[in-house]
Amino acid sequence: MARIPFQKPKNIEWEINTDRYGRLVAEPFEKGYALTVGHSLRRTLLTIISGAAVVWARIPGVRPDDLRADDEPSANGEPRARIAGVEEPARDVILNLKKLAINVPSGEPTTTRLDATGPRAVTGADVSEASGLEVLNPEIHIATLAAGQTLSIELGVGIGRGYVAAGAHGPGVVPAGAIPMDAAFSPIQRVAYHVENARLGKITDYERLILEVWTNGALSPEEALTRGTIYMRDHFGYLAPDGPVEDEEEVDPASPGFLQESLAKTLEEAGLPSRAVNALKNADILTVVDLVQKTDEELDGVKNLGSKSIEEIKVSLAGLGLSLGMRIDPNLLGALGRGGAAK
Repeated sequence: MARIPFQKPKNIEWEINTDRYGRLVAEPFEKGYALTVGHSLRRTLLTIISGAAVVWARIPGVRPDDLRADDEPSANGEPRARIAGVEEPARDVILNLKKLAINVPSGEPTTTRLDATGPRAVTGADVSEASGLEVLNPEIHIATLAAGQTLSIELGVGIGRGYVAAGAHGPGVVPAGAIPMDAAFSPIQRVAYHVENARLGKITDYERLILEVWTNGALSPEEALTRGTIYMRDHFGYLAPDGPVEDEEEVDPASPGFLQESLAKTLEEAGLPSRAVNALKNADILTVVDLVQKTDEELDGVKNLGSKSIEEIKVSLAGLGLSLGMRIDPNLLGALGRGGAAK
């Protein structure tokens, strides 16, 4: 028997693809599946792509328990910890260090230093890249250093996924005396998607997915999407049955001849259960073309047609490559004797 394929996107194009922003358009998808794919990709990209981040800092004269909120004294009752010659409190300097975007091509944890002499503003550009790392936002402000003063900070850079709180780093990650830091490892800064209507042949209710990806520059949006889709494919692969898929001849449900033939079928020819057929005929729904133009809500209002029957109808229509709520080309409706308008 011929196998009716589930429509997969044929046109995939990066409308914009820079090192930090990309806009991908993919179409056509079966109704509802652009949303499914878009949501899955967004979740995967935001959580599973690994990256680098500063996980600890060692600042001379500043201990981890010295860092408190603005209105809290330190452990010995003195005001909040400060760094000699630095305008900002130590806590604010740590908050600024958390914003550093780091790329480590080797994929291994490393250490680096920040050294500066005032008077001037200390930025991400003052972080040494000698250990092979790359600072992706060198313009970011770290501290304001007074004249004749020096600032020296040792930084530990880790590799991970997602977000890890300062107190949740594994054993041995933060050395004794260093200040643990919250770490946002993901190089993906934002992912957005939306769905539009799309057309394939005479079927007008397919969908188009528009996916937008912003990164910190450690990898491009295209590289991020490639990694994300591979992770998704591998996960679903464990759920697929072993062995080859049965080799059946595929037919194209978007071809005019096949579509017209399917829409012209009677309800009985579509394989609907007799109880559903009787209820539909009483509502003046006589053929498949009448049926596919109805929505779920409209069928809910049909007398003697329960939710189980509606689900059976959806299954039968899917076997023909059709679904409820379709918008049919007026010319095709005319060829089927339906006057170019939905019943």
